[in-house]
Amino acid sequence: YGCVVFWGLEPEEEKFFLDVIHPFEEDSLSEEAQERDDMNFLYGSKTRLYNDQICLATSSPLEKLSISFALAQSTKLSALELRVEETFESTRLHPQELADTGHISLSQTEVSKLIGHLFIVNSSVNLESDMLSCPEFFWENDEWEPLFRHAGKYLEIDHRVTVLNKRMEVLDGMFKMLKDQLEVRHATRLELIVIWLICSEVAMQLIWNILIKDILGFFPGGNGD
Repeated sequence: YGCVVFWGLEPEEEKFFLDVIHPFEEDSLSEEAQERDDMNFLYGSKTRLYNDQICLATSSPLEKLSISFALAQSTKLSALELRVEETFESTRLHPQELADTGHISLSQTEVSKLIGHLFIVNSSVNLESDMLSCPEFFWENDEWEPLFRHAGKYLEIDHRVTVLNKRMEVLDGMFKMLKDQLEVRHATRLELIVIWLICSEVAMQLIWNILIKDILGFFPGGNGD
C-alpha cells in the first residue's frame, strides 16, 4: 500500500527504517499529502480495538500483521480521501461560475488540463481502491481474516470507500460537464468561423461586383452590365 506500520518503536527508530526504505520509493507523496495515524496498544485476554487503542490477545507477529493490513489500508484510504478533497476544492468554483454566468472563464488549454487532472485522479483512485480488498495473505492464513475484518470495521474502511466512490461519481459528473462545455465552446467557435467566412465571401462578392461595374463604366458605350 505504500504504507509502513510500526509497533512499539521510538520516533528515532521509525525514522531510521523510513530512511532505509526511502531509496526504494516510487512516486513519493509530498509531506503535505502524507498521512500518519497513531494508536496505543496493550495486551489482554481478547483482541479488540476501541478508543484508538488496540488490545492484543497474543504476542504472535501474525496477529500484529493482520491488524497492520487494516491500519495500512486505512492510512492509504486517508491519502486518497485527501486527494479527492483537494480536487473538489480546486474545481468547485467552476460549476458555480457556469450556473451564474452561463460560461466558464477558462481557456481551452486550461479546461483541457483540468479535465486531464480529473481523469488522473479518477483513474488513480479507482485503481488504488482495488487494493482495499482482502489481502492475499489471508488466502493461506484464513484463521486471521476475522481479525483483519474486525479492525477494518472499527476503522470504517468499507463505509469510507463507499463515500469515496460517491464523491468520485460527482467528480466524474463534473468531468463530463466540463468536457461538454469545452465541446460546445469549440462547436460555437467553429460556427462563428463559418459564419464569418460566409459573410466575408458575400462582402467580397459585392465589392467585386461594384468594382466590375465601375471599371466597365469607364469604357465608351459601357452600360455597367
